[in-house]
Amino acid sequence: MAKTVVQWRLALDPSDEEKHGPFAMLKRADRAQLRRCETPDDVLLQSAFHRLMQELQRQQLAVRADELALAVGVAAHAQHAPGKAFARSLGRKNDSGRAAMSELRFRQLQTCRDEASFFRQARRAVDLLGGEVDVGKLAVDLLQWAREFRQPDAALPPTERLKLRWATDYYQESLRDADQEPA
Repeated sequence: MAKTVVQWRLALDPSDEEKHGPFAMLKRADRAQLRRCETPDDVLLQSAFHRLMQELQRQQLAVRADELALAVGVAAHAQHAPGKAFARSLGRKNDSGRAAMSELRFRQLQTCRDEASFFRQARRAVDLLGGEVDVGKLAVDLLQWAREFRQPDAALPPTERLKLRWATDYYQESLRDADQEPA
């Protein structure tokens, strides 16, 4: 699924190359419409979203439309940077020695109490990264967030929960330089 989301996202960018494949009809205007969506429900009303949904169904990949809308509504704000992990990048220090996202904001992202606020904060987080993130991995993570938010599974080992994985990635990156600084 990640590969298909990446293809979809790349098709939303203008290109001199002739587009082909299932998303050849997508245009810059489609991305602009997605970027103006304020909620996942707004994303559900966009034709570009339905093109992706149809392609996933054609591939027999089961995904709920409302969960996919949350994921791709955030992904529309990103530029695909292969291998650039979301939470790890949020913890990465910039030239001034600060993490891309402060620890307070990261905790707020992790503890959102509803999908609308999570959607807004995730979009802001992508913006803090200059939009550069692995779009496929981000979409998969956001789908997992939606599933875990809606139906928490106490039987799921903590190491497989998204919040713990994101926290581990964020703090490993943000504390990396702190361990190397002189006392």
